[in-house]
Amino acid sequence: MSERIKNNRQAIKPRWLDLYTLESAKRKGLDRPKQFLEVPEDSLKIPLDIEFSNIKQKTLTEVIASRRSLREYRDTFLTFEELSYLLWETCRVDSFRENAVFRTIPTAGATNSMETYVYVNKVEKLKAGIYLYLQDTHQLALIKREKNLEDIVNDSLLKQLRNAQAVFFFTTIPARTEYKYDFCAHKMIAIESGHACQNLSLAAEVIDAGVCAICAYDQEKVDKVLNIDGEEHFTMYCATVGKKK
Repeated sequence: MSERIKNNRQAIKPRWLDLYTLESAKRKGLDRPKQFLEVPEDSLKIPLDIEFSNIKQKTLTEVIASRRSLREYRDTFLTFEELSYLLWETCRVDSFRENAVFRTIPTAGATNSMETYVYVNKVEKLKAGIYLYLQDTHQLALIKREKNLEDIVNDSLLKQLRNAQAVFFFTTIPARTEYKYDFCAHKMIAIESGHACQNLSLAAEVIDAGVCAICAYDQEKVDKVLNIDGEEHFTMYCATVGKKK
């Protein structure tokens, strides 16, 4: 076994007893990182639907039974309501309590390291572009539109876009979880994005869509597409979304 594999295996072990022997940033009384990303005041912000009268609900048993990774999609559009529904079920803020924020996914100690970006390719009522999901207000904030964006996104995903109507990018701001859990944070950060992608996969089944979770992508190119720095904020997981054929 190589040293690289050994080191990576160690990185996903919790080592809780070691954590108790040092002072985290929280124990030192340092300021907590901001819970939500801020966008410029003049950014285009689009309120999303919060009622889904046109979406026929399915049971949890049904969506678990039908969920499969789907890589090829029908040539059509998601409705605005469908995209709103996917974001609502995947990672919306559900409630606030004192200094804690609770979402539809588990997160270590309510530290919420994850942010969600969406590449809108074919969604009714929305122009193609990169958007940030504002979890606390259930809105989309436009990050960028540019020429040949579809080709740029496809290249960053190593040619795996495959006619998807949207791509979800789950990113992390590690300092949010490191603040409380220091060197134990990184396993939990990775798990958090997995929780979100599973929510997305199950919600997609409700609208007769499919998801393909993607770990094989060009890290630097994806971070650049999202306008994030790749150091303090970087991509953890991607997922293409499209209607079933």
